Amino acid sequence: TSMVSYAVETQTEKDAKLHQFYRWAGELVSRLRKHGYWADVTDPMSGMALFTTCGPSLYPDVEGAEVLLRYAPLNLGMCFVLLHPQWGTHVYPATAFTLAPASVVQQTLDEMQCA
Repeated sequence: TSMVSYAVETQTEKDAKLHQFYRWAGELVSRLRKHGYWADVTDPMSGMALFTTCGPSLYPDVEGAEVLLRYAPLNLGMCFVLLHPQWGTHVYPATAFTLAPASVVQQTLDEMQCA
């Protein structure tokens, strides 16, 4: 479902997908921390850190995807929605931060996909 729609069914699906993301993010961060690396993920609704104390600044996930991945944003007036090249507006952007090497992150993601 597009993140732009405000229909009841869309809101229900968005809430379900958001909670699914919270579970996935918690698992990712937990696994990376078990390997001894700091990790956290931003809340796609607020830009705040999910698992550590948030500082005074929020991380703008849409802007991050725009700058780092070259994804286009869609301006809805009060907020921006990410236009993913494959999935359009059917995405919630979120960002993971970690001190783990890329190889450990990839291995962790691969293990989570198999689980």
